[in-house]
Amino acid sequence: MRDNVQVDVNTTVRTDLVMPVGELSETVNIEAGAAPVLQTDRADTGRLIETKQVAELPLAFGRNFQGLLVTVPGATRPARPHSEFFNPQDSLFSNVNGQARMSNNFMIEGVDNNQKTGLLTVLIPAADAIETVSVSTSNFDAELGRAGGAVSSVTIKSGTNNMHGSAWFFGNNENTRARDYFTGNRAPTRYRQVGFAVGGPIIKNKLFYFGDYQYTNDKLGKVNRAIIPVSEWRTGNFSNFRDNAGNIIPIFDPNTGNADGTGRTQFAGNIVPLARISPIAQKLIAFLPAPNIANAALGTPNFVVNTVRNRTTHQFDTKVNYNLNDKNAFGARFSYQQPKLFDPGAYGVYGGPAGDGFAGSGVQDVISSAVNYTRTFSPTLILEARFGLSWYHNVALTQAVGLKTSQEVGINGVNVNESADGLTRIQINGFTAPVLGFSPSLPWDRGETTYNIPVIVTKLFGNHSIKAGGEFRRNRDFLLQVQDNGGTRGRYIFGGAQTAVPGNTTAINGLGNAFASFLLDRPNSVGRDLTVIDEPGTTHRAFFTFVNDKWQVSKRLTLDLGLRHEFYRPHRGIVERGGLSNYNTNNNTLEVTGFGSVPANVGVKSYYKNFAPRLGAAFRLSDKSVIRGGFGTSIIPFPDNRYAFNFPVKQNNQFNPANNFAAAGSMAAGLPAPQVFAVPNDGIIQANTAILLNQGFFTVPSNLREARLHSYNAAFQRELFWGLTADVAYVGNVAHGVIADFNLNAGMVPGQDNAGRPFFQKFNKTASVQTWFPTDTKYNSLQIKVDRRFRGGWLVTNSYTRGRSITYSDDNGGIATPADPELSRGPAGFDRKHMWNSTFVWDIPFANKSNGLVKAILGGWQVSGIFSVQSGTPIGFTADGATLRAPGNTQRPNLNGTPEVYGTIGPRPTGNTDNRLLYFDPTVFSAPAAGVFGNMRRNDSIRGPGYTNMDATLIKRFKFTERIGGEFRADALNVSNSPNFTNPNGTLGNPAFGQVTSTIGGERLVRFGARVTF
Repeated sequence: MRDNVQVDVNTTVRTDLVMPVGELSETVNIEAGAAPVLQTDRADTGRLIETKQVAELPLAFGRNFQGLLVTVPGATRPARPHSEFFNPQDSLFSNVNGQARMSNNFMIEGVDNNQKTGLLTVLIPAADAIETVSVSTSNFDAELGRAGGAVSSVTIKSGTNNMHGSAWFFGNNENTRARDYFTGNRAPTRYRQVGFAVGGPIIKNKLFYFGDYQYTNDKLGKVNRAIIPVSEWRTGNFSNFRDNAGNIIPIFDPNTGNADGTGRTQFAGNIVPLARISPIAQKLIAFLPAPNIANAALGTPNFVVNTVRNRTTHQFDTKVNYNLNDKNAFGARFSYQQPKLFDPGAYGVYGGPAGDGFAGSGVQDVISSAVNYTRTFSPTLILEARFGLSWYHNVALTQAVGLKTSQEVGINGVNVNESADGLTRIQINGFTAPVLGFSPSLPWDRGETTYNIPVIVTKLFGNHSIKAGGEFRRNRDFLLQVQDNGGTRGRYIFGGAQTAVPGNTTAINGLGNAFASFLLDRPNSVGRDLTVIDEPGTTHRAFFTFVNDKWQVSKRLTLDLGLRHEFYRPHRGIVERGGLSNYNTNNNTLEVTGFGSVPANVGVKSYYKNFAPRLGAAFRLSDKSVIRGGFGTSIIPFPDNRYAFNFPVKQNNQFNPANNFAAAGSMAAGLPAPQVFAVPNDGIIQANTAILLNQGFFTVPSNLREARLHSYNAAFQRELFWGLTADVAYVGNVAHGVIADFNLNAGMVPGQDNAGRPFFQKFNKTASVQTWFPTDTKYNSLQIKVDRRFRGGWLVTNSYTRGRSITYSDDNGGIATPADPELSRGPAGFDRKHMWNSTFVWDIPFANKSNGLVKAILGGWQVSGIFSVQSGTPIGFTADGATLRAPGNTQRPNLNGTPEVYGTIGPRPTGNTDNRLLYFDPTVFSAPAAGVFGNMRRNDSIRGPGYTNMDATLIKRFKFTERIGGEFRADALNVSNSPNFTNPNGTLGNPAFGQVTSTIGGERLVRFGARVTF
């Protein structure tokens, strides 16, 4: 008989049985209890997150379990991507083992829980509904796909033969929150979370249920700091616009001199005459508040406003397990979550810089459900079949619904339909974006449906455990949204070059010059996107098969031998006729699907050779030591939903200047009216069609295929004293074919302006031609763990990573230097050389053996915490791109020596020229000569501030009866109120260059809670 063998999700547990002579059978009872501390039968890395950690550690973001990803070696600090409108469930992400988010795979009990559109986790269960979370990295089990980063599997609690449950409350307000570091403000805040969970038998030993419900109301006060135009500039007065040395920065008259900016003359007194100021600009200025931060240095925040975001979330889970007999078991789960939110803009219906212009209201509905069936044909043959459904629908609107503000101020052609209500987006370089207007992403109506059907057979054969199976997955991605070129309301961007002259870098990068360009209505970029069809989106199918043999070669050696195959059918449009189109770079035409002979998949060839071999080995040196290692290939599907979204899915306008010093249109000219066009019967829209002029396009390569990631590790694990184990591992990977955005029509020859654009030479085209460009990534790391599972009243985890990740872009972003992609190769923007994270849970043993009042007061205390120390990320340095004269490329400075890092935090006082008051010495950076790239590569210099944080929880437990208990708790996030800071400004020529002016992670927040268990 073997008792107390704990089997956790996505783990292999080894127990050695001895059968005495004459005994016919051995019974193994698997139940909660002590688990083996060594990992002796698997070669992956990662961590099992226990129920106690999820329930009792301090978790931010609505007590989101994903915050515990920080405990996994190789994982960066979990962060919340996207806006709160797009991600109202507070899905968190972590770059694991140097990989983009697409390499992570989130599952709930073996079924898909990934949102493809934004690479989010669809459903975030309530913390009190979670049994365990298994996080596997560098995985070599052929059953698991997208295993290059982290495979996270959540198990929801189940009912048992005894009824158990809990009810909880958590809350905080502004009085339990520290003040903003830079302003001293404390915005009104109110957080309330209540819920309950209960599980038990319907028919004992046969039918069980579990259910939970949670309500959260989160009124989050935000302290919004922004850089807005100073008062005297609004009337054209730049007479006191000076650099740090006290020299006047000149404002040049664009109506003088030559078309390329040479020969311009400075405005008299450095003042733009009132008669020259655009009437539209004057009306827009009237919407701006006055600066309210006294003595703010130029280029640093000079305005602050408090706003309150209100979000209400309802969610529940239901789960049923049915053991029909010894051979048949069924299970079903249904989960629902609905967050609603309202977030006001800094300037109300005029939008403004709060949250990058995300201001308005939104609602999201999420359904996650699964049905599973297990058939035990014999003790050596088991069949598992599951059906999973993941569905969400998200709608978001701006505050300006029904308003024609752009038309009222004189910018025509903007408010053409309901989706384009409100003010166009105004961006002025150097000021917090947007100066006015809203996010280009709003409004939207988006949704996604994914269902997957995995079937797995397990056969035990001698010393082999063979698992084989397959999975069918279908995804439908609906997106009624445009977000490029400023979205439906369009965008006007103003830069300094339009009121500067070539060679005057200070003026080109000057905030005053950019604002003067706005006053004179001389934008350097104008654009707009509009949807054309009512149901844009894609659908695709995927088929996965695998076989895996866990071979117990000997008592000491276990091998995992596996092979996985993945087939991704090329995307097709939801709308058959006109749902997708592809830009033909050979003849400057659009090929529209569903017409003529244009294929539904825009001609992308199916690729059938996505084989992914896996090999893992574990060798027990002794009862206390094991060595492990492995190699495995994972397939990385391509991300996002921009697949061939050209006209007639949407139409866009891009207006680019003839050179970097010319204007690209004007607010007075407005935007062109949407055009109606019938697609020809053959689906080929010719190049000379008026509607194609000034449109940017996306071209999909016919040989597009998924990336391949090769992971490998070697590890040594040793059982120590007091239940501690130490694990030392080398973990690395290389990937090939990782896609990044690439503008084929960027200036490929610096110094030639538009003449250097390939399609300008061929077709007189200046708009962008985007495609997906295959890149390579590399990651190497040392990963160390020292852990103790909960035993004897305490638990501890420690992880340390020394790693380095090399990429061409972050999270499949764009290549910043299309003219020379190698200049974009460097450390990833999320790369942190050192990461140390610890957690602990300690049941304080005071007075536990006492009785009466002493035990009631002094007994039942617990303290727990999460401690993180991580080194800084690379600082992204940029320089004036106007003098590069290669549109679509990012310019970087010249680095003339090794910069000294002073580490000073905060803005440098106005007029003070002491460089020691900056984060780094700026004197070793210089502007490159005209028409050449700087000598700096992407992210190849100094790094920003590190990150240190401690979250702690204090719990007091009570026992009311034998079955009913309670607890009070206090969670302190950032318990020491130690601020963490963003990277300093890295734009050479910007007045704030080298200054750190914002924080990350938030100030201290104390949250109180209570729970009753039975």
